[in-house]
Amino acid sequence: MTESVYETLIQVRYSETDQMKFVYYSRHFEYFEVARTECLAAWGFPYQELEEKGYAIPVLEAHCEYLAPARYGDALVVLTRASSIDRLRLRFDFETRRGGKDGTLIATGWTTHVCMDPSGKPRRPFKELAAKFDPS
Repeated sequence: MTESVYETLIQVRYSETDQMKFVYYSRHFEYFEVARTECLAAWGFPYQELEEKGYAIPVLEAHCEYLAPARYGDALVVLTRASSIDRLRLRFDFETRRGGKDGTLIATGWTTHVCMDPSGKPRRPFKELAAKFDPS
């Protein structure tokens, strides 16, 4: 990820691991969610304020590719990038790396979201949010 990237730090807790002491696969989607909401807040769009403005951005699709195990106690860095936008959908791309000098790539993934109003009707993203996804 070479474009504007937001970094979120995650400390792996014991409860997030499986019997082999590896991070359980579904936890990566939780890490992506934490990273995405922190990224939005850093851009000035805390999720609560998005909802107050009448926006919801539920997940339509999610993908994760697991490349190396993360373990209890690991410090992870989740890198989040606003990847693409169309009339209604937003896509975020993620990389999870082991923190520190190691930097091992643990997982990559993405989530696609639709912008909706409180009743569930699709709506266009507002221009300030859309600008974060615009490569120009």
